[in-house]
Amino acid sequence: MKYLFLSCALLVTAASAAPLPPAHQPDALATKKVAIFFNRQTTFTQLATIQQEVAKDGIKLDYDRLQFDESGHLLAITFRVESGNSKGSATEDNVPKDNSFGFMRDFTPGATTLLQLGNFN
Repeated sequence: MKYLFLSCALLVTAASAAPLPPAHQPDALATKKVAIFFNRQTTFTQLATIQQEVAKDGIKLDYDRLQFDESGHLLAITFRVESGNSKGSATEDNVPKDNSFGFMRDFTPGATTLLQLGNFN
């Protein structure tokens, strides 16, 4: 019985002396980019949702001009983006069918281009 107790005590001591892995290791290359694209399938409801979602990341998005077709899909847009010291605006009179027009905000520490707007082709 004494032998069993001593063995358990040694195991507990050895386990408690082992280094514990850190609870959270920060990723040295942590990146966060918010990319929003507008296309011919975008609706007013989606635009409102996008505006609310990017606000959670500290991005202020305002629409200055919106034009929709008969089925409620986006034809033309002018928008303004402001995030920290970065701001800009873009206009598209013929919104593309693909995801090539919009904006991207890069929150990566040390990023060279913080905000890109317009056509991404």
